[in-house]
This record gives sequence, structure tokens and C-alpha cells, in this order.
Amino acid sequence: MSNTLVKKILIVDDDENIHDIIKLIFEDEHYHIKGILNAGNLEETIANFLPDIILLDILIGQYDGREICNKLKHNPKTAYLPVILFSALNMDNLSCSPNDIIEKPFDIINLQEKVKALLNSNKLV
Repeated sequence: MSNTLVKKILIVDDDENIHDIIKLIFEDEHYHIKGILNAGNLEETIANFLPDIILLDILIGQYDGREICNKLKHNPKTAYLPVILFSALNMDNLSCSPNDIIEKPFDIINLQEKVKALLNSNKLV
């Protein structure tokens, strides 16, 4: 498999267990997965890792994932990146525009389908 074909998933969540679960869910897909616990250096992480998709929690310590999502979607350097926002919070009034949302606890099959659909739709970009 060529490295150019390997899709990269960036997990932004302050719960390390979520990182481990998502890595297990996608291990058979051979995705390159990176997890960060703090969104403070997110722009640098994105620039270095070059993810194909971002899985972003709403509550990340002192950071609000909705605000981060808005910044990503309004920045020309990151606006193209699909973002899946997830949280145990009610997500009726998000005040941001992620590509998709997933409520915690999440269904494994649902997560896999949403990630694959966004990665496949991004091939045309």
C-alpha cells in the first residue's frame, strides 16, 4: 500500500480512552490515526500531520469544539477538512457547521460509515 493512499484521522478529545477506542475501530482499515488531548496546538498539529478528517469533541478541557470547528471552517487552510463533531451534550444548537455529528456514546458502525462517507466524498476535492 502506498503512503499516499493512507487516510489520516485526527482525533481531538481530552479522553484518552476515546482515542484508544477509535484506533481499535479503524485498525483494520489501515488508517493513520493521531490523537491529541489538548486543542491548544491544533493548527500546528494539522500542519504537521495533514489529516484527511478530524473527529472533534465539543468539550476539550478549556476549549469548546464548536468554536474550534468554526475557526477551522473559516480558515482557508483548513476549511476543506471534513469535521465530525461528537459529544455527550445535546447537539441541537451547535452554532457551528461540522460536516457531521455523532452523539456519545457512539455506535461503532455509524462512526465507521460516517468517516468512510466523508473520506470518499473528499476524494473529488
